[in-house]
Parts: sequence; C-alpha cells; structure tokens
Amino acid sequence: MDFPKKTGSTPLAATLAVTLSAAACADHNLPPNPVPNADLRRPIPGWFDPNAKFNVSQDTKVYIEGKIVFDTARATIRPESQKTLEQLLKFLQDRPDVTRLRVEGHTDSRADDEYNQGLSAKRSLAVCHWLVERGVDNIRLVAAGYGERSPIGPNELAEGRQENRRTEFHVMEINGRPFGPTNALDGGTVLTVLSAEELERLRNPPKVAPPVGTAFIATGNEVKMFKPVPRKLDEAEVVTAPVGDSPGDAGDAAKKGEPATGSAPKK
Repeated sequence: MDFPKKTGSTPLAATLAVTLSAAACADHNLPPNPVPNADLRRPIPGWFDPNAKFNVSQDTKVYIEGKIVFDTARATIRPESQKTLEQLLKFLQDRPDVTRLRVEGHTDSRADDEYNQGLSAKRSLAVCHWLVERGVDNIRLVAAGYGERSPIGPNELAEGRQENRRTEFHVMEINGRPFGPTNALDGGTVLTVLSAEELERLRNPPKVAPPVGTAFIATGNEVKMFKPVPRKLDEAEVVTAPVGDSPGDAGDAAKKGEPATGSAPKK
C-alpha cells in the first residue's frame, strides 16, 4: 500500500502509524476457526421447536400442534383430535430414526389419584393403538399414564384443569440407543401396546365350531319291551351228561325213581 511522500522531517508518531498500517494492509487473512468437535457437529433433531425455551440436550418432547381430546371420564378419542393424530403419525413415518416414543397421559385432580392414574394410562394406550392400526410398529410405542402428578396449570381454575388434561409425546430412543432421562417412567403406569394382529383378534375373535355328536331322536311315550342279548356260555359252565345215557333224557327209569345210570339196582 503506497502513501504520498511528505517533504521535511517526519514525526516519530507518524512514522509508527505508517508502519503499522502497512503491516495491516499486507495481511488480509483472519485467524482460522477451529474445527468443531463431534458434539458441536451433531445436528439438532427435527422434533425440537426453535421458538421453545429449553435445554436442547435434555428436552425430549415432540411439539405437535393441537390437542388430543377424550370423552369425559373415558378413554375414547373424540373426532376433533384427528388433525393432531395425523401430525403425530406423519412424524413417526418421517423419522424412522426415532425407534421408541413415549406417549404420556395426564389428567386434572378432580378424582382420586388411583382413578386418574388408570384413566391417563388407558388414554395413552388408546393413542398408541390408533397409531398401530395405521401401520406403526407397536414396539416403537410406550403407553404411560401419570395421572395428576405433573400439572402445568392450577387445578383450582377451569383453564388450569383444561391444560392439565393433556397427552404428551417424548422421544425415548434414537436408532436403538436410549435418549433422554433414564427415570422417565418412574411414577407412571405402563400398559402393553398390542400389535395390529392382536388388536384384530380382539375385535374379531375366531369362531369355534361346536363339537360334533350323535343326533338325539325323541321317541315320545312309546314303551318298548326289553329284549336281553343272548350270552355265550363259557366252557366251564357247560354240564356234560354221564357216559352211556342220552344227554338230557333220563327215560322211564327216572320216572320210576330208579337211577339214570342204566345199571340194575342193588338188592
């Protein structure tokens, strides 16, 4: 970089300034940025909401627009939940790397804890079975109910109770490796998610044919005489007649009181 020459003596401060400026103009390279390590290069999972305030390394919640609504005191999903369920289904279809998803059921505090615990578990199971019926592998889903234990609003207000009645979705496993806290199921009731085949057998059980037997024929009031079946005699039961006489016939001698042997009586 060229500077105009000035006549006469140059002050020391000006000389230093010119020297430093020339050195700065000669070096246009910025200090190199260090290569980020593996943790910094890891992409942020797609289920995280960039507008939400949370710790990315700890939060496991899947942010789905809308809310799943159930009939009062029942685990029946209402029709207005269809859009939210379809978004959840699309998320699981688009993210096969999420190999385990926890569906959490939560309630308000208007009933006792045991009832709320069971109701929230049944509701989470209903959501899981809705997904299974549409092609999601039941192995990827965990149905857990937490009742009234994790409120996000005041149960004293109607608005707070409405917020507490909710279904949340949390990633538990990515590509077969655990993700998130290891104690996430503590305090919850976990129900078994059935496969599509098992659900079909429950709804349409196989028909069992009745046993085949001899047809019964009614005879009315007819009286039949009993006819015994002839029995064949054994050899031990057969009596052999004495030798010299006709078998079974004693003749005139038997009539006169004489022995039936044919010999003369003794005197």
